[in-house]
Amino acid sequence: MKTLKTHYVVAPVTTILLTVTVVVFLIELVVSGGTTDNSYFLVQVGAKWGPYIKGDSQYWRLITPIFLHAGFMHIVTNMLTLWFIGPIAEDAFGSRKFLGLYFFSGISGNIFSYLFSPNTISVGASTALFGLFGSLMIFAYQFRHDPNVRALGSMMGLFVLLTLLSSFSATNIDLWGHLGGFIGGVMFAMIFGFYSRNGKFSWHVRLVMVLLTLLLIGLTIFMGVKS
Repeated sequence: MKTLKTHYVVAPVTTILLTVTVVVFLIELVVSGGTTDNSYFLVQVGAKWGPYIKGDSQYWRLITPIFLHAGFMHIVTNMLTLWFIGPIAEDAFGSRKFLGLYFFSGISGNIFSYLFSPNTISVGASTALFGLFGSLMIFAYQFRHDPNVRALGSMMGLFVLLTLLSSFSATNIDLWGHLGGFIGGVMFAMIFGFYSRNGKFSWHVRLVMVLLTLLLIGLTIFMGVKS
């Protein structure tokens, strides 16, 4: 397995995101007294919680959950996924676009969770990680003439399908967050393309994705101000 230093050379943004998330979890452990899965604690430190977003316009709660985790296995699973999938996506998009992808997907997932499941308490990097899967499937589609890239897309598709199917039988998984993150990753890839200017979609496809993004933002604000 690659060392952290080697990993940083290959995928600097992935490594920084992973390091920051782990540090945040360590802080969670100390502050919570080891009970990072406590619902009250998670809401206090920034979990997605619809009533606070709507009632007090705490829209920052659409960002902070990306770096919060509820329990040891939760963060281990997500960080292992980021460790292995992050460098692939960062190579496909370039470091700057990859950073945008990560936040765009994470926020999109939390918006979906807020719109369709506002009374659930949600934390975790999985919204952003599902965005990586969605974007890599678009990458595989755009470069489907390359058999290696096409195989990557098939692997991502199978993983997402199995994970979504398992989500239906689990009680502690934010299905809407996962789905929204995946859609966010697809939208980001269609709007911005990949490394440099490679693989960009036509302007009208990009325009539709931009309008959908604005619609999501509008729905989020509308839900927060309606009576």
